[in-house]
Amino acid sequence: MVKRETQSRQALYLAEGGIEWAKAHLLVNPELRQGNVALETGRVSIVIESIEGGYKVISKGRSGLAIRKIEETLQLDTGNWVLISYQELHY
Repeated sequence: MVKRETQSRQALYLAEGGIEWAKAHLLVNPELRQGNVALETGRVSIVIESIEGGYKVISKGRSGLAIRKIEETLQLDTGNWVLISYQELHY
């Protein structure tokens, strides 16, 4: 159980890191629509959708058998990201 809980937390942290990765890369390339990051603790898949006034970013973190998914709606305001909505997606 401890291993499963650890993997679940790592997957959530990976998903959160994927959101941060998207924010950094969107500043340089606003046309970016996806990305993947592989780390020692797991993998992250990021999907970015352009919406009116901002972006919807879905980040899926995998660690071992655990998968956690986060969706954020973001807007860029004078060089700073503003979080409009956040939710953890369950499936």
